Amino acid sequence: MKKILILFCTLFIGVASAQEIRTIKLPELEQLINTNTGSLKVFNFWASWCGPCVKELGYFNALGTQGDTQVILVSLDFPEDIEKARRILEKKEVGLSTYLLDEKDYDKYITSIDNSWSGAIPATLFIDKKGNRYFYESSFEKQELDNVVNKLTSK
Repeated sequence: MKKILILFCTLFIGVASAQEIRTIKLPELEQLINTNTGSLKVFNFWASWCGPCVKELGYFNALGTQGDTQVILVSLDFPEDIEKARRILEKKEVGLSTYLLDEKDYDKYITSIDNSWSGAIPATLFIDKKGNRYFYESSFEKQELDNVVNKLTSK
């Protein structure tokens, strides 16, 4: 009986801690982006197959768990690869709000995010508390990310 209880608890904890990734379309993403929260919002666009994207996930996770900065991860994986993305987030112990953008028209969502975006990832959209947008099409090291956040939150 004791072994069954331990097995049940182990399975329950594993299920309870599973990283949720919600699939959304462009209008829902635009609504998330355009909703003013009065604090810095950070949207990091990544994919499980992108090495630099996966490397910086920990930096964004740390950012999202401190202060009042809202960090949202947007996976550009194909919907059939959602489990691979979930496993990476669990392995890296990322607990941020995460969405998978399910859109076939790349040009439409890319220009919707930022006109300067070529579509390369990692890419990050920062929206300050006044609603000003700042777009970076590059990967971040932790100190670089901290510097951008400090600059945007001190305005």
